[in-house]
Amino acid sequence: MSKPAVNVDVDVDADVVVIGAGPAGMSAATVAARHGLKVVLLDEQAAPGGQIYRAITRATPERLDVLGPDYAAGKAIADRFLQSGARHVTGASVWQVTADHEVNYLQAGKTHTLHARKVILATGAMERPFPIPGWTLPGVLTAGAAQILLKSADVVPSEPVVLAGCGPLLLLLAWQYVRAGIQVKAIVDTTDAADYARAVKHAGGALLGWRYLKKGLGLMRTLKQAGVPFYKGATGLAVEGKTNATGLRFASGGKEHVVPSKLILLHQGVVPNTQFTWSLLAKHDWDEAQLCWSPAADAWGELSVPGTYIAGDGRGIGGALVAAIQGELAGVAVAHG
Repeated sequence: MSKPAVNVDVDVDADVVVIGAGPAGMSAATVAARHGLKVVLLDEQAAPGGQIYRAITRATPERLDVLGPDYAAGKAIADRFLQSGARHVTGASVWQVTADHEVNYLQAGKTHTLHARKVILATGAMERPFPIPGWTLPGVLTAGAAQILLKSADVVPSEPVVLAGCGPLLLLLAWQYVRAGIQVKAIVDTTDAADYARAVKHAGGALLGWRYLKKGLGLMRTLKQAGVPFYKGATGLAVEGKTNATGLRFASGGKEHVVPSKLILLHQGVVPNTQFTWSLLAKHDWDEAQLCWSPAADAWGELSVPGTYIAGDGRGIGGALVAAIQGELAGVAVAHG
């Protein structure tokens, strides 16, 4: 039986350093460690899971019920990682990765350096900024921040909430709030007709992912049954209020609307977190579909910087399942490269 993962309190050299403990990072570290490599995984959080599976190892049955089966699926990935023998450095903020595989990070107020044969970046995604009038008022958060509070501390709004923007996270968070007994006053969707027209060209690929379509339709059905108002093609969004949020103003269906609320959650999708790949001067490509830059990588995830790999949403937005598979591929690549 393999040794459990342990926390590291001293600098060590490694065959591979993995940065990020989401599905990609955990999967990469697990595969590499099971191939006999000396693996160190660095992550800011106190427990594995990343953003998508945040606090999964501490999740109560009640939290699992609210967040749903997709979140609960992360428990198996985390368990495999924790039994892999990989070393897990928690509370580690990585501030530099060099082309010769030197990794510098801050932990407990002290700087540490690791030298590795290979590096796997699994830094995930970040929310796309969504600046609208009033977005800096107290009472305005991103949907991602609100979900972090839900996953990590079971914190839910004490007031009815409005969710605005676009992307599947809006529907998922609204669904989770409904399951938690929170009133969702409205979902204000900014997706326009041109967006739907562009999506039609990819209908064939979408049908191949019919499970995701089924999931999305299921979320929308639950929200409709709960009586959540849904506004389509919204434009001119602005948060009402002088000293704090009091509502959201927008146009939809040829009419002006104002939905009163002290809590407005904004979301405009996610984009790859490319801070390290840009600092490494790695090659990037413009992703016309996702309207963002993504690092260029081969089938195994290796960047234009030799010996440095990337896996998960930091490579391109694909979700937790794709991230885990890409992590496994990167783990195999460093083991046999």
